[in-house]
Amino acid sequence: MTKRRFSSAEAVAGMALLLATTVTSARQDPATATAPRVIEVVAKKFAFEPARLEVVDGERIRLQVTSADGVHGLQIKKFGVNKVIPRDGTPVTIDFVASRPGTYEILCSEECGEGHESMTGSLVVVAKPKTK
Repeated sequence: MTKRRFSSAEAVAGMALLLATTVTSARQDPATATAPRVIEVVAKKFAFEPARLEVVDGERIRLQVTSADGVHGLQIKKFGVNKVIPRDGTPVTIDFVASRPGTYEILCSEECGEGHESMTGSLVVVAKPKTK
């Protein structure tokens, strides 16, 4: 029995085929394959910018939240969101699905000073447009 040597090109092609097969078998269901919509939010004394976020029912959302000054929190009770936002400007990623139409309060969940109670925003989840 003679051993066959493979050229570099054949080896690379074989690995590419193997990887393509692996990636194909790991694909997500098309209904869940869409990437989340990224919304950047800045927390600062005593506001969220933007203060109003509008999304669509069923949409996957990724908030990228940074602080412009001190430690803050971002809480949306209905969707189980509650994260501490550090003072150093490090972005905090918050993923969730906006799964029910309505208007929901966004709160600062970390005591941040005299105006803490007024540090609010709103998440507006609009119903999906009806298709004909």
